[in-house]
Amino acid sequence: MDEDGHAIPAANIGDTDLAALGRTNPEAAGEITRLQDLMHRGEETKEEFLRLCQLLFDVGAVVASEYLLRRNLDYYEGHTLYRRLFGTTRQDEFDAAIDAFKSQFDLELVPLAKQDFLVSSFRAAGGPPRSDAFALLSRPCEIKFGYIEQDKIEADVTLFGSERQVLDADECMLMFFVNGVWELADPASYHRFLSHFASSYPRKEAKRRLGI
Repeated sequence: MDEDGHAIPAANIGDTDLAALGRTNPEAAGEITRLQDLMHRGEETKEEFLRLCQLLFDVGAVVASEYLLRRNLDYYEGHTLYRRLFGTTRQDEFDAAIDAFKSQFDLELVPLAKQDFLVSSFRAAGGPPRSDAFALLSRPCEIKFGYIEQDKIEADVTLFGSERQVLDADECMLMFFVNGVWELADPASYHRFLSHFASSYPRKEAKRRLGI
């Protein structure tokens, strides 16, 4: 259950076939099912959530375990378990993506806040003049980096200091880190991003407790 008292939806455990697991490891399958049911009702404890992540890891659902734990790390105080199971790989990737952003666009980034595990915001005073698709980066911006998707690091870029409810298309953009290079999001993702800003700005980060 989240801090607002709302039940958390049941976890999707990726490619793990609980029916098949029940034939080879009925005890683990039964416990995973029980823990999922608790989460569906919003009645799980911190210890039960962490046990679910450990069980998923133990039965080979490593990707599902990592993503579920990563997206809920701070809420369930799972840092110790995460480091033990997964090390620093995602953190290293996240740090490398931010360094690549600074290098690719010749920007100095000033930390603003760390909202969550692998979610951090920075301010940029503006880089060299640009006339390409990244022209916004030549102006003062706020850049919010997040390793929110399972295997994708994103950057939400918005014009810094704007007090208006709705931002123009040239005052915000969504980017993804792809094969070592920052690129604009595909048109479908970009339009969803703009629609989000049109409906509510500044954005409030949704409490996505389940990341799968």
